[in-house]
Amino acid sequence: MGNTAPIAYGGYALVFGIHAAYQAALDGFHLYSALGHYLHAANTEEKLVCTPVQLRSTKSLATFRVTVKQKVPSSGLLRSCVELQVDFHKFEKSVLYHSAFPTRNYTHWKYCLPMDELCEQRAKSATISDDQLTTFNKLFGLSKNFYEGRLCLEGVTSQNVLGVTKNVLLDQDHLHPTQRTSGDWVRVKHPLGTEGERLASLAFIMDGILSFLPLCHNHLFFEDVGACSSLDFALRVFVPLPQLNEWHLREAINHHAGSGRSYSGSNLWDEEGNLIASMTQQCILRMPDVAARI
Repeated sequence: MGNTAPIAYGGYALVFGIHAAYQAALDGFHLYSALGHYLHAANTEEKLVCTPVQLRSTKSLATFRVTVKQKVPSSGLLRSCVELQVDFHKFEKSVLYHSAFPTRNYTHWKYCLPMDELCEQRAKSATISDDQLTTFNKLFGLSKNFYEGRLCLEGVTSQNVLGVTKNVLLDQDHLHPTQRTSGDWVRVKHPLGTEGERLASLAFIMDGILSFLPLCHNHLFFEDVGACSSLDFALRVFVPLPQLNEWHLREAINHHAGSGRSYSGSNLWDEEGNLIASMTQQCILRMPDVAARI
């Protein structure tokens, strides 16, 4: 997804790393953070090898370092794709309970179109061309296998269809780039049998869109840059057992761009307005004339 080459979407490797940590964690311990770096792109033709090593074990906290490696076809040697530190916390009662709100009011998912219907509507109004629709399905169509998403009308990515129609006028064009936001509703389509599957799926959702969000928010797309991919990530989880088969609202904001990098973040709320998780990432954002393999 987001790449037509035989390169695995980075979120896949992150998902396997978190799931591997859950295989080593004790029952009753819940993931609250996953911090790490994407080191090399994964090949879609090779299996991933995940190795969790425990760094901390107390009555209430546990920490694992997880390396996610893959065989290099040319040499047969294992190479690291992702290195992450995964932290777990045993459930404790709350002294205080409150959380932040989205920066703006977003349309409820009931009144947002499913992605296919949104694209069909834009095609009928001639605001997306056949070639652009083909590009959209090629880059993002796989996501429909995993979760259902509905873009909020107020967000940038709804108005330009995740940046594919980059030249359309936006309601937020008058705002500073760091004030522009995108919102969407998301839920996982398939049953999640274990807590490890739930939290791995959460990481997959939170990883999405951040690397190319600055493009979407600034009338650019993949053809305008030499490289656009995530370098590191910081996932924070605020509730022990998120119900990802239910609808959640995600808001994404680009906070900085410069020096060949960008910094963006997203937050996730349930329908009751409880903040469930956040993800921030620094990403490469390279000029097209100096494109090179990371």
